[in-house]
Amino acid sequence: MAAARGTAKVLQKLEKSVGDGNYYEAHQMYRTVANRYVKAHNYKDAIDLLRSGSLLLLKHKQVGSGTDLALYLVEVYNLDKVPVTEESRDRIFDLADLMDAENSQRKTFLQNAISWSANNSEYKNGDPLLQHYIGLLFWKEKDFNQAEAHLLVGTQESAEALGLTLFEWSEQEPSHDKGAYLMRGVLQELAMRNLRDANTVFKTFVERLPAAYLAADQKSPNGKTIQTFKSSLLNLTQMLLLACETGNASIFKQIAAKYKPVLAIDENFGALMTTIGELFFNIRAPKQANMLADLMSSLFSGPPPAASASSRPALGQGAPQPAIEEMD
Repeated sequence: MAAARGTAKVLQKLEKSVGDGNYYEAHQMYRTVANRYVKAHNYKDAIDLLRSGSLLLLKHKQVGSGTDLALYLVEVYNLDKVPVTEESRDRIFDLADLMDAENSQRKTFLQNAISWSANNSEYKNGDPLLQHYIGLLFWKEKDFNQAEAHLLVGTQESAEALGLTLFEWSEQEPSHDKGAYLMRGVLQELAMRNLRDANTVFKTFVERLPAAYLAADQKSPNGKTIQTFKSSLLNLTQMLLLACETGNASIFKQIAAKYKPVLAIDENFGALMTTIGELFFNIRAPKQANMLADLMSSLFSGPPPAASASSRPALGQGAPQPAIEEMD
């Protein structure tokens, strides 16, 4: 009880210091008292103090000081091995809500929070709710590449948000085939053996396609009516999903062969298809050739041909940009 009263008294004093505009002094005091608590293994009071100080300083536009205390809070989370709970997660949300995109330390704070959640939960990619929150944060800021990365490992609700993110991303370059944006999301979901979310991404995306992309309805081999598209990328994506649903390895091989030139628009698409083949169809990737033999061959065969220049960013760095192709 006495300790609680002491902590409350310290908080009152520090809040007054911030209220009086003594921001530097308050920041140093928050750190000093928090250090004292940490050395005494009084992690609960350290966390309460750092959360309170960070929120207060951030609300007073003291971005550097407030974020510094937020980073320290995550350090204490790790020291105390704080489990991921609604309470511990909400502290992260509350602080991140007060950090805008101009805050150079926000990315570090979010990365550290994900790392903490990965180390203190069952999820190796970090807490899905935390990933979902961060994905939505980047989506609202139009940072589509970052949003995609986090939504891919978020919650079930993240799949719909990912479909919306990818479609909005595709709207930034109206001259490029929208199917390239959809395919990157679907392939990555399937490569994580997540057929349910891959279908959600597809459905969310294609529902928003303009009429110029739509072709005639056709019957699938199982009698199901499907919408076809005036884009090889969209048709490839749809047929791949149907193949994964049926587990038909023969159809998958036909798709991979027919659309090999289309898949070549991004060097990562081929690797993702290989992973999908292994996961859904038990198609083993061919063994890599002997590295020493390859090296010796290259040494005695003269200089390699010059690589063709390409401005197209790789998967994970930006969206591929092929032109729209008519379906064969």
